[in-house]
This record gives sequence, C-alpha cells and structure tokens, in this order.
Amino acid sequence: MPKGIYFHKMKKAVLVAFLFFVIQTAFSQDASYKFPLPAKWGEEKISFPIQFAIRIPYTGVEEIHFAPGWANINSDEYWSYVFLWYVEGTPNINNSVLQSQLVKYYNGLFKNNNKIEVGHGNITQCKIQRVKTEANDKETYEGKINTLNFQTRNPIHFYTRIHIRNYNVTSHSALLFEISPKSYDHKVWNKLNRVTNSFQF
Repeated sequence: MPKGIYFHKMKKAVLVAFLFFVIQTAFSQDASYKFPLPAKWGEEKISFPIQFAIRIPYTGVEEIHFAPGWANINSDEYWSYVFLWYVEGTPNINNSVLQSQLVKYYNGLFKNNNKIEVGHGNITQCKIQRVKTEANDKETYEGKINTLNFQTRNPIHFYTRIHIRNYNVTSHSALLFEISPKSYDHKVWNKLNRVTNSFQF
C-alpha cells in the first residue's frame, strides 16, 4: 500500500474514533440526569454562559419548567416555576453567592427583555438565608427576591427555595430553584416541590 494512502486511512480512522468519542461524551453528559416535564408545563433549556447573565461563572445547562399558569396574571400559578442549574464541579455556595447570582440573573432577565443596557442600574434586591437541610440536599436555602416584571415593568416579589445537590461521581452539581410570588404556605408550593423532587441523577 502506498505510504500516502496508508496515512490518509489512518487519519480518517482516528477522526472517526474522535467524533464517536465526542458524541458519546455529549450523550453521556446529556443523559446524566432526569428532570421530567409535568403535563401541560412549559420548558426552556439554555447553555451557560447565560446570554443575559454572562457573569454567572458556570459551565453547564439551565433547564426551566414553567407552571401552566405562569403567564396568566389571574392564575395562582402566575410566575411560578422551577429552574435547574446543572453545572460542572462543586461551586462554593453560601448566602452571599446566591444573592449575588440571583441579582445578576434577574437584572439581566429584565434588561435583556426590555432592551436596556445590562450595566445600567440595579433593579433587583435579594435576601437569602440557609434553612434546615431537606432530604436529598447538601444544603437548602430560602429567601425573597424583589425585582421588576419584564412583562409589565412593574415591581414583583418572589419567594424562593433553593436546593443544592452535589454528585461527586460525575463532578457535577445541581442547583434547583423554586420561584413563586405566593408565600410558602400556598398550595402552589406543593406543585413546585413535586417538580423538584422529580429530579434524578
């Protein structure tokens, strides 16, 4: 076999093997968790860095599950949803880190949807505190977010419950955020909890 043809075939074989490895790796990462979408709920997936909050320094994916009444101002489910940050590594998480990241997130969410420069003013305040750790969590947090509704430009106030879970076997972590304007004693939190509890590694 001529030398040139041999090396050409070898290079082709190596390229095929490399592409197979990349595809398998991507599939394995994508299939490394399950986050079922309940019937009638909406869904959105975003890769990090998040376009409207690029200063949140993670590598991974954001997956959002919207309650059926999320966009209906007359619904008890209005602005009620759960979002997952499934990220590489074991980030250092505490009250102030979560507060800072949520301020960046909701500032960016409002400004991006209203075509306002991201660095132009702060419209979000956030207070987070660690609470009793729930089952399956490494840490659990609760708090309140005061920001502007990007749909109406009016003030809106959210309660949040945040579940931190680490998976050392894959060097990934899951941050699960439950969000609603309704207080924690409202029945909508039962729905949000069921969505969070459906997450499986």
